[in-house]
Amino acid sequence: MGSAQSAVAFDYTVTTTFGQGLTLWSAVGTISSQGLALWSAVGTAFGQGLTLWSAVGTISSQGLALWSAVGTVSSQGLALWSAIGTVSSQGLALWSAVGTISSQGLALWSAVRAILSDQAFFFQAIIATFGKGLALWSAVGTIGSDGLAEHRAAVFDLWSGLVSSRQSESGAGQH
Repeated sequence: MGSAQSAVAFDYTVTTTFGQGLTLWSAVGTISSQGLALWSAVGTAFGQGLTLWSAVGTISSQGLALWSAVGTVSSQGLALWSAIGTVSSQGLALWSAVGTISSQGLALWSAVRAILSDQAFFFQAIIATFGKGLALWSAVGTIGSDGLAEHRAAVFDLWSGLVSSRQSESGAGQH
């Protein structure tokens, strides 16, 4: 019986070994599928990590864009303040020009007043001369009717009146 027992023992060993091999291969398959699940999870986490890094990059670029906008607004604010300063200095220059024009206007008004006060004397001289001119025309009319002798006397009277009028005006102006 030795050989039958050996065959049974051999058969038992092969069956047991084969069963353990199947169990081992089942465990390897389970581990492999769990390994694949783990790698899938790692891939998913890696993909989500890339998505996260992409979001961080987007936020960073938007932050840079925001800082760029803040810089642009700041530089435009400085440009605005510069423009306000320019307008203010031009406003001061305008007021200075207005002041200069006002002082020149006062000087002009003083000159006009001086001229007008001299004009009164000038108008009096014109009126006196016009009156003498009327007297001359009257004398011319007399000459036409009375002759040359009367004309000479009228011209002499006219010139004497003009000279005496001039002397009295220049004497009155000196006092």
